[in-house]
This record gives sequence, C-alpha cells and structure tokens, in this order.
Amino acid sequence: MSPSRKQRKLKTCDYGITFTSMNKTDLQPFRVMSIMAHQDDFEFNLGGTFALLRQTLGDNVKLQIITTSNGASGHHLMTAEETFNRRVQEAESSATLIGADYHCLRTLDGNIVGDGQVLISRNLLGGLWNEIRQFKADVIFCPPIVADPLAGVHIDHEQTAIAVRYVAYQLSVPRAYPTLRGENDMTYRTPLIINVDDPYNQSTQADISQDISSVYDLKLQMSLCHRSQVLEWLPFVNGEENITEEDWTKRFQARHANVNQRYNIQGNRPHECFRVTRWGRAPKEGELEQLFPNRIP
Repeated sequence: MSPSRKQRKLKTCDYGITFTSMNKTDLQPFRVMSIMAHQDDFEFNLGGTFALLRQTLGDNVKLQIITTSNGASGHHLMTAEETFNRRVQEAESSATLIGADYHCLRTLDGNIVGDGQVLISRNLLGGLWNEIRQFKADVIFCPPIVADPLAGVHIDHEQTAIAVRYVAYQLSVPRAYPTLRGENDMTYRTPLIINVDDPYNQSTQADISQDISSVYDLKLQMSLCHRSQVLEWLPFVNGEENITEEDWTKRFQARHANVNQRYNIQGNRPHECFRVTRWGRAPKEGELEQLFPNRIP
C-alpha cells in the first residue's frame, strides 16, 4: 500500500480532525488493530499514532481497539461491575474521537477475562485468533515481551504480549480453532505485528519514533476520557487523593518527556516509539511510511 497514491485536498471529517482523503477505488481500507490489556493502555502508548492514521487516511483506514481483560479491578471505591461498565463507556468515548471501534475480547467460551487474570490458555488464544481473523487485521499493535529479568511486569501486559506472539503463526491456519461467528476467510494470512513502548519495559531501543505533536491535544483528550483511571485510580495506587485535569495534563507531558529521554530523542515534541517484530509478516513496500507519516529519521 504505497503512500504515493493520488491524494485529494484536505477536508474535515466527522471525527473533528483534518485528514487527507484517498480515492477508495485506489485503495482498500487499511485494517489496523490495537490489542492491549486494559482500556487506557491504548491511549498511553498508541493513541497519537491512531489519530494520525485517521488524519492521513480518513475513511480508508479501519481502526479496531480491543482489550484482553475487563479492567474491573481498576478502582478502589466502585464494585467490579460498576468499574467494568464505567471503563467500557470511557473506552468507547475515547475511541469515538478518532472513529475507532472498541470492545473487550471474548474467549472461546464466550466470556470476558477478569482484570489481573490474563493467562495463556487455549481459551484465550482461540478468542484472540477469532478476533483477529474476523477483523482481517493488516497490522496489529501490542505490548512487548519484557526481556529484562529485573524489570517489573504487569501480568496482563506480559501475557497479552505472549498471547499475540503465540497465536501469530496460527492466524494463517484457518482451522486452528473453532470459528465463533461469521464466515472463516480461508485466505487470511498473519499480519504485520508491531510492539508499542511499555513503561514497565523501560526500553531504550526503537525501530520507529513518530512525532505526534500535531495530534497531541487530541491524544490528551482521549486519555481524559478515562477519568476513573487517570484522575482517581492511578493517584490512589500512588498513595494520593483524586487529582485534577490540570494535574493529569502535567503528568501526561512528563510521561512523554520520559519517552523522549529513554529513546534519546532531542527536544520536547512528544513521540511514540515502536519495534517491528518478526512474529508476523514483514512490512510491505511503503507500508511503514503509511503507518507512520511523521516518523523521524
């Protein structure tokens, strides 16, 4: 999918951001999927890149966001059911800002995995296999596997990464698991799989660093959709009371400053960083330029 396709003039789309529209007869919709552990992980590590994809490709990209757990443990005052319902609403509100779809992964038995309970099993892998094949993802973004034995890990992040790695080859096997819904596309092949930056990993190596300053305000707005987390739960975990939007705005800037510092990126423009895995297929010609229009040399 080459970025050299003929482009039309800029216009404003329904999502409230400006994008470059490509002729639909020239290009099939590009299908990009985020697979993260919790509802707010996507915004922290990938939200700017998805916003740029919507901005540059417009209706010629389909954006899917799924989480492998229900996130129901992520609050100190609400019940698990209240937390889950609120976090789903927050994730849907954030996804709407960039015209993406969001939902929780359902495993082979039709259930949703509890927060802190993502564990490798046939049930989990089969559910993930179904989600990816049904969406027909061209590209998957997911967490990295933490290699440093001294690094801290979140079990849901780590097991999500391992699950994507384990299921990658099976994505090209049309009868690897029972098909849960819809027709099974017998021609589907394993997609390109890219790791996002994960603060637990504290990585200093990246294949791609992308300047997201043009959509940073939108990314901040997306993160603030997750009020139960950024203003309530995360401060509680750190031994604090609830914080304000102004407080979170400063902390969000600090998160991005940390990314720049770890990856030795000069200046204060915010970036998102990635590694291209060998879990799936290799990038096609021009594909990385299309996926990362603002990547730095």
